[in-house]
Amino acid sequence: MTVIEHTAGELRYRDVREWIDRVESFGELKRISGANWQTEIGAISEINVHRLPSSGLLFDKVPGYPEGFRVLVCTTNTPRRLALTLGLPATTTHELVASLRHGRLARWQAESEQFAPEYVADGPVFEVVQEGAQVDLESFPTPIWHDKDGGRYIGTGDAVITIDPDTGWSNAGAYRCMMTGKNQLSLWMATPNRHGRLHINKYHQRGQPAPVVVTFGQDPLLSPVLAGMAMHEGVSELNVAGAIKGAPLRVVRGPVTGLPIPADAEIAVEGWVRAGVMCAEGPHGEAPGYYAGGQQMVPAIEVAAIYHRRDPILVGAPPAKPPHDFSYSMAVLYSALTHDALEGAGLPGVSQVWFPEEGTGRLLQIVAIKQRYFGHAKQAGLLCSQVQPAAYLGRMTVVVDDDIDPTNLSEVVWAVVTRADPKRGYTILDQCWGSPIDPLKQLYPPGTLYSGRVIIDACRPFEHLETFPPVAASSPELLSEVWAKWRHLFEKDGKS
Repeated sequence: MTVIEHTAGELRYRDVREWIDRVESFGELKRISGANWQTEIGAISEINVHRLPSSGLLFDKVPGYPEGFRVLVCTTNTPRRLALTLGLPATTTHELVASLRHGRLARWQAESEQFAPEYVADGPVFEVVQEGAQVDLESFPTPIWHDKDGGRYIGTGDAVITIDPDTGWSNAGAYRCMMTGKNQLSLWMATPNRHGRLHINKYHQRGQPAPVVVTFGQDPLLSPVLAGMAMHEGVSELNVAGAIKGAPLRVVRGPVTGLPIPADAEIAVEGWVRAGVMCAEGPHGEAPGYYAGGQQMVPAIEVAAIYHRRDPILVGAPPAKPPHDFSYSMAVLYSALTHDALEGAGLPGVSQVWFPEEGTGRLLQIVAIKQRYFGHAKQAGLLCSQVQPAAYLGRMTVVVDDDIDPTNLSEVVWAVVTRADPKRGYTILDQCWGSPIDPLKQLYPPGTLYSGRVIIDACRPFEHLETFPPVAASSPELLSEVWAKWRHLFEKDGKS
């Protein structure tokens, strides 16, 4: 394996354009010219994420749109691109998860108070302004991401910025937005407790329209990464972005709403969500890989102004049957958060936690432990299924011995079928925390958000650890010794 060294300069970038330059410099960007927005951009993106390792894709010269109007997808679905985005010197998944553990994400949130956004007088986002009758959301090459989608989703890798009218706490959430007119967007939020929804509700309770800013092209750190995560209440993603970068995020004040707009954003809109003003939204492909939400009525954003750079880049992160655009970053982040949560709960002996992309980065959780006492494996499974980072939209938790690599599903399945006795090794939980995008939500009463869980103890029975049959494989020491001598038999063009 080739070890890639990072330099400090490589890990620093100012905006999405510099991010693209960095990614292109280490060979993980492909430029594609001439793909149409109706069918080809979405389909090419889907093909790309299934060819691992996938590349970042930058579409230009989209037919029917001005030259220079571009679409960027697949920003954070390899270890090196996600590490660049987070400013971490990692090149593998194992290194990434390890570097995010031991409270790093919590420390970034705690430190974020020191990194309030810096308001500046002007920024590239104001290079082109559309106001009033000029507003035209269709002026951007927004793709049809999946051929069964109900419309053009300009907001997939977006950041919906709202503010608490009581405290001034700003939130940036990756809530999906479909174009429903030249000056109207749908605003879909999965559950009632989303921070952006709480902010909007406060304005409506006061009898006021809620101000909203949405960016559709920005530093991938802000979205899809931070805006797609669940931050603690009162913590702003704008501040956390500053904490990660070590410098406040540059913002400009929205002329219409007064809300902060990232100064280096590619595309931003501002407007209002008025109480009772709804529009039809969906269907749209979702992270579990289905169209579970269907078409529904959701709040509408009345767009008062559009701002963009002269040659804007729309950032997309469309969900679909995994792997999809952000399933890898979800897997890495939630694996690290859950490992920390298990240790924080006092569970000993945890060697590794992994949320495979095949399990959507959330539905399947795998925990490897060094067994220490009777009931240890069952305890690990029950805890993992319910700690806060893992409780939402879970389905299956598998606990394996520490000789199994959780990132290798072949090993995990082997452990399940050879070490998990169905009678004693499977535990079923009901009425756990569900989601409106769960394809099995129809099994529960309408209007509820429940789901079930299965905990699989795929560890060797603790009372039989000494007598359990040994694994039929050579020792790691022997394999390493033989590999060093005979690796040329397995190499092609000098690469293993």
